[in-house]
Amino acid sequence: MTAMLIPESQIWMIVVGFIVAFILAFGIGANDVANSFGTSVGSKVLTLREACILATICELCGAILLGAKVSNTIRKGIVDTDWFMKIDNGASMLMTGQVAALGGT
Repeated sequence: MTAMLIPESQIWMIVVGFIVAFILAFGIGANDVANSFGTSVGSKVLTLREACILATICELCGAILLGAKVSNTIRKGIVDTDWFMKIDNGASMLMTGQVAALGGT
């Protein structure tokens, strides 16, 4: 299998997509942690430090153990990437759409 080089005209989309995805993941994770551990911290079952440590472990394990399955679902079950590879500039169109979807959320 040969490595596919990314054209320089598309590098900006990867950088912008990574930055936006990181910011969204940070915000979504913070919201989910507050929902999950808010009552435990509020009732003093866990300290804030314990809740942060437990949340970090759970988020990390979820990303490592289930991240590939989520990617496969998006790649095969939601977006048909093979269709984009059959047309001219398909990869560029796919990346532009993904960045637009990230920016629109």
